[in-house]
Amino acid sequence: MEALVRSYGKGLTAVFAGLVALWIILMIVVPQVTMIDRAFTYQDRGGETAMLAIEIDRAYTKRFQLEQQVQRAQNAADAEPGASAPSVSAPSATPSIGAPAATTPSAGGLPQPSAGGAANQEIDVEALEAEIATLTAKIEELESQEDLSSGEAGMKATYSLKNFTTMSGIHFQIFVMTLLYAFCVTILSFLICYPVAFVIATTTNRNRLALMMLGLVIPYAINELLRIFSWIMILEKNGILNTFLNFIGIIDIDAGEGIRFVASNGAVFTVMVYAYVLFMVFPIYNTIDTLDKNQIEAARDLGASAWKIHTRVVIPHAKPGIAVGSIMTFMLSAGSIAVPEIVGRGLHPDWFSQLIYRRFFEADSWNQGSAYSLALLIACIVFIFATMAIFKVGIRDIAK
Repeated sequence: MEALVRSYGKGLTAVFAGLVALWIILMIVVPQVTMIDRAFTYQDRGGETAMLAIEIDRAYTKRFQLEQQVQRAQNAADAEPGASAPSVSAPSATPSIGAPAATTPSAGGLPQPSAGGAANQEIDVEALEAEIATLTAKIEELESQEDLSSGEAGMKATYSLKNFTTMSGIHFQIFVMTLLYAFCVTILSFLICYPVAFVIATTTNRNRLALMMLGLVIPYAINELLRIFSWIMILEKNGILNTFLNFIGIIDIDAGEGIRFVASNGAVFTVMVYAYVLFMVFPIYNTIDTLDKNQIEAARDLGASAWKIHTRVVIPHAKPGIAVGSIMTFMLSAGSIAVPEIVGRGLHPDWFSQLIYRRFFEADSWNQGSAYSLALLIACIVFIFATMAIFKVGIRDIAK
């Protein structure tokens, strides 16, 4: 602070300090406090509200089936202008709103009328439209009841650990596997980035150094989403990699032998390593660059092998950079939503970040989404302290 006062004066220093404090409060403190409050606030959505939601869903399903029957009857009438009044085959027993309709799932995920039972009775379109109108009125009545019930449920919100303890077994498994996936991405990033960082830090040719730096930085001038989609174009079944394998005769795309690389977490790991490579390379490079290169030469003169030079000289000196790179890569990987959501969506196991997204924006359960987010944040904080303990570095060492 004293250096800032000497450089900019008390007025500008106060402005800088105020802006930083405002940024910390608005962008870090307030969102985190809100998330913690929501995570421990439990809203009971069971009982009457849940039953109303089920009935509304069944009514919508039944209305959709009837609308499809009307549409098919009208299409049949249009196809045969001389035909009599349109009618359609339907099951003899019409399920009530409160009971599930006999349906079988279609390829698109929408329910279709069951093919079983006595399905030869003819029902007029007018009768179907009358039933649709009745269902519409019933849906409106049920939704108004649901609004009142939801309002009452919201008033009874209490502080509890239920948002955490009600996590299903499959969600907990995804949580643990996501941490393992992020750890794998971190290890892969280190194995790839350490040699690159060492070569860059020890090169004496300025032109080569400039070219290597440009090779690392230039791809990041492109938007992250575009880089992710470019990898999809490479790894998809009809992508560049399969085209190359087809060209050299390993597979035959025309015979359907293309390999869908995106249907595995390996593709997600690959894209993540590429997306976060700079966060591992530069911290390691910065620490190796401060190493006295005479120590490496002395180790070589004393007959040390390359393995011993790295394990006894370079890596011990680069521990703060490795720790920073590992922490940043792990946290970015564990919290990434773009890569697992875009790369082979539905073809590889889910990541916990996808579950958090669905809790917030699909299930409209912000409290449980906050609980999931807080659990992931705590896991990342534990990883940070574990990494610092393993590499025996402190906050000051990392700051350097």
